[in-house]
Amino acid sequence: MAPPSASLSLFRSLLREAAKVDNYNFRVYALRRVRIGFENNRNLTGGEAEDAFVEGKEQLEILKRQAVLGHLYPTARSVMETV
Repeated sequence: MAPPSASLSLFRSLLREAAKVDNYNFRVYALRRVRIGFENNRNLTGGEAEDAFVEGKEQLEILKRQAVLGHLYPTARSVMETV
């Protein structure tokens, strides 16, 4: 089982990477998914917690790739974004 500090580190890393996504809609969706995912998995123990931790690390890698792709193909800023 992953220690609480590793889970907290993963949570922070996911939030940081989600904030790097260029497109407003994708960014807000990613932030929401991270928060909801951790809230839903808060009380897991044993093997379930380990599986969720591994899935979180996989999602972090996907989010990193998405952030890079977003910077390669920039879009116009949304009216929802502050200047």
